[in-house]
Amino acid sequence: MDANSLFFLFKIIALLAITIGIYLVVEEQIEIIGGRKRREQDPTGLGGKKFLRSHTNKSLDDELIEALLMINSSLKAGRNLDQAFELVAISTPPPICNEFRILVQERRLGVPMIEALTNLSKRVRSQDLQLAINATIFQQETGGNLEDLYKQIVATVAERKKIFGKIIAGTAHARISGFVVGVIPIVMAFVMFIWHPGYIQPMLQNRMGFMVLILAIASAGLGIFFINRMTTTILPETEDKMAKLNLAALKRKEWQWIIIKPLLQLLVKFNQNMKLKFFQKYRDDLSYIMALAGNPGGFTPDEFIALKEISAIFFVCVVIIFFNPFKYGLFGWLLLLVLIPVGFHLPRVYLTQRIRARQRNIEFELPYTIDLLSLAIEAGLDLVGGIQKICDKSRPTDIVIEFQTLLNDIKLGKTLEEGLSDMADRVQILAFFSFVSSLVQAQRLGAEIGPTLRAQAEQMRYQRMILAEEKVNQLPVKLLIPLVFFIFPSIFVLIMGPSLTHVIMSLPHQ
Repeated sequence: MDANSLFFLFKIIALLAITIGIYLVVEEQIEIIGGRKRREQDPTGLGGKKFLRSHTNKSLDDELIEALLMINSSLKAGRNLDQAFELVAISTPPPICNEFRILVQERRLGVPMIEALTNLSKRVRSQDLQLAINATIFQQETGGNLEDLYKQIVATVAERKKIFGKIIAGTAHARISGFVVGVIPIVMAFVMFIWHPGYIQPMLQNRMGFMVLILAIASAGLGIFFINRMTTTILPETEDKMAKLNLAALKRKEWQWIIIKPLLQLLVKFNQNMKLKFFQKYRDDLSYIMALAGNPGGFTPDEFIALKEISAIFFVCVVIIFFNPFKYGLFGWLLLLVLIPVGFHLPRVYLTQRIRARQRNIEFELPYTIDLLSLAIEAGLDLVGGIQKICDKSRPTDIVIEFQTLLNDIKLGKTLEEGLSDMADRVQILAFFSFVSSLVQAQRLGAEIGPTLRAQAEQMRYQRMILAEEKVNQLPVKLLIPLVFFIFPSIFVLIMGPSLTHVIMSLPHQ
């Protein structure tokens, strides 16, 4: 491959990066415009978990409802909790029986019930099982009717699995069909080159044909990227991924940007000299958005503005190096003027993506957390005590971090009502505002919170089911955009390109 071809490949990579950057900015603006009319709540699933499976290819989560029903039946028959666990260990198939056998063995060796249940939750990363374990731990610590507790757990887990199955089944068809259609051009190019290299040879020999071929394959790659993005953004991040990301962020928040921050200082000093009212309002808005995103990187508003300025400079430099827009005269200058705001806005797009991801995660976790909180309250804890228990027994997912921030605010002197209101402002989810409003009203009126929270969680799951169906039904229409503009043109190039190139090469040159 000569230098010109290599440089052309770099140009294609730069073009892909620029196209993705423009797409992200445009997508964000379309979402903002649509969001002003109607806030969409993304129903999501847990996807991506890796559990041990039995010879029947059932995961532990698939068998969990049957195990919980067995425990509930045993409690109704008058058996205690240890006997119910022994029945599950004996009567259920792998893999769930293996985990409960370890639990039973630990109990026979004198391990306390709470410690044995905690060990089970550490061995098996299942959010549904975690709900049952946490509720049982609350009951062991505070008391309560164990039979009614497991009856409610079974109903909650069954409803959660119903919603999760609806989302997975709805998105799987669109995801698989879109990916299969998307890889057709790449597979066609590979098969043509291996099976009949003479057919595609004219495009490889002609410089323009080679460029068009590379563009076609790159277009197919972009189509796959957009299809994957459309079909996966319905699902939230898994609990494991959320916990790992948040733990890593807490560990590296102090030193993550220690290298780049000195480079920002000159621009920060320049930005700090901007005292106009407009710039101060922009700082305030940016600070609010960074708080919504969890402030990744721990930047100040002026530092983040400096990062946006560096992004704009870098984006324009990429365009100038690989495409030299100056040779196009006035059009090139206009193109640069358009791309400067795009580059400046890209870090803001990252914040927007983090906000959406956090809101999806919190929205998905909210009914589960409300169930857990209602179980804790009905077991005898007060509201703050229930929230503290959830934080102690849960991994640092997005909603747990918000509850930890709430507890820290209360320790610093804020009232519970003020802390809840601030938390709702940080999250900016309609369902979360409803949840906070119920808690505030119950605190003011002294009403019983447990049944109210349970009814609210059921209503949220029902609403999410409706929204899941709506989003799934929109997917086929949305997938037409990458198919028409990226996949189908690349297929046309692979089918007709060699013939057209051969015809052009055979024409007499003047």
